[in-house]
Amino acid sequence: MALGSLVRPVMPPAVRVGLIVATALFVLAGECGLHRVALPHRRAQVPSAVIGTGGQAGALQFGFEMGTGVRTHMPSNLPYLPLVAVLLVGNWAAALLAGLGFGLGRAAMALGRHHSGDATWWDRQWRCHERLLRVTLALTCCGVLAARILLI
Repeated sequence: MALGSLVRPVMPPAVRVGLIVATALFVLAGECGLHRVALPHRRAQVPSAVIGTGGQAGALQFGFEMGTGVRTHMPSNLPYLPLVAVLLVGNWAAALLAGLGFGLGRAAMALGRHHSGDATWWDRQWRCHERLLRVTLALTCCGVLAARILLI
């Protein structure tokens, strides 16, 4: 957020919006399977304590750690889209909401798998519907950002 405070005054609004649109198109193309370029992130996997024995508390802790950047493995480039948007057009409230949404989303995945009762079934369902869910989430994020940019 502080970096954005330095960038916004010297970058024209059209350039900032253009960078957000370019990022959105890049992310959306990746989620649609048009490229496999992964933006930088920590490649550590989800600890087994979260998946296996950590239960709800482990999943919530992991979601909190992900949302605050302590753990940053991202199987998608989608988190970069709100990051760029908050950097270029956001405020403190948007930054907090983006972090909260990221953490809750990551926790929801771990909790959903844990509470499914059958992790193998859950994994099969994820593999079966992954592309549709990724594209849906990317389009939703793009829509929210478009609405936010139009309100500037």
